[in-house]
This record gives sequence, structure tokens and C-alpha cells, in this order.
Amino acid sequence: MENIFKIMKDFGIEMPEDKKKDFEKSVLENYKTVNDYNRQVESLNQANETIKANDNAMKDLQTKLDAFKDVDVTELNKTIDGLKAENVRIEKEYKDKEAQRDFDDLIKDAITGAHGKNAKAITALLDVDTLMQSKNQKEDIAAAIKKLTEAEDSKMLFGEPEPQVKGGGNPIGNIGDGSHPNTTDSISSALKEYYKK
Repeated sequence: MENIFKIMKDFGIEMPEDKKKDFEKSVLENYKTVNDYNRQVESLNQANETIKANDNAMKDLQTKLDAFKDVDVTELNKTIDGLKAENVRIEKEYKDKEAQRDFDDLIKDAITGAHGKNAKAITALLDVDTLMQSKNQKEDIAAAIKKLTEAEDSKMLFGEPEPQVKGGGNPIGNIGDGSHPNTTDSISSALKEYYKK
């Protein structure tokens, strides 16, 4: 405020020292400096920019809402509910397939462990539905397989595998399993001797 007193002095107006303080207070309450004015203008400009940005945002929002004005909300909710139900169904189907695969592996391992000869026949004798619902599948499957190994009508499905026949299996010309090279020679020699007589 010093320059206002200087300006007044330049115009020949002299302010007594005891009145300067009251005069300065009165001027500050009623008049603003250029810097204060510029700050107010800048603040007003920022407020105007904010209002303009908000107007643009409202227009964008209205445009987006207009895109949905013809949408049937009830139908949209039905579609969403249908998709949710489909998702639940697919997830359940996947879990069921995974559980079935794990169950089949348990049965296969139990049959193999009990030296089962024919897995399909043994599985057909099991109460698969009850075993599938069991809380202790592994133990219950093992118990059911053990029961089958001890039952008279199904124990023949278990045990060591039958020995495989060695050799080519040709009934004409090959005798034995081919492990004795002289077997075929000695028989053919014996036949020749017999028919020479």
C-alpha cells in the first residue's frame, strides 16, 4: 500500500501519519489490488472450465443413456439371469466330469491292485452309483473289490494273468515253442524212418 500514498503525494495530497493506518484499512476493505483481481479472474476462469467439463461429461452421459433408451430392462435382466444359469450349469458339468474321471481312476487303480483280469466285467459287478456318492470312495471301492475277490461267483476275475503261449502258434509244421532247435528235426526224422518201412 505504500505506493498509494506515493501516488497521492505525487498529486499533492498529503495524508497525516495518524490517519494512514485507518485509510489503508478502509482501502483494503473496499478496493483490491491488481494481483488480487488477477487471482480472482484466474479462479473464475478455472470455475468456468470446471463447469464446461461437467457440461461435456453430462452430455456424454446423456448420449450413453440415449443408447439404452430402447433397451427392455426386463429382457436384459432375463438374458443376464440366463447367462448366469448357463455358467453355473457349465461349471457343474465340468466338476461332474472331473469327479467322474477321478472316480474311474480310483476304480481302475483298485482293480489293478487286486490283480483284476477284466476291468469292465469287475466294474459291472460294482454298485457304481453308491460308490460314487460315498464320502470315502477309496476305502469303499477297496472294500467292494475285496468282497468280489472273495465271492465264489466272481473270484475267478482276479488273480495272476494266464500264461501266454509261446511260439508262432502254427499247428502245422512247428512243434514246441522253438526253444529246442532239434525238436522239429527229430520228429521229422522219426516220421521219415517210419514211412520208409
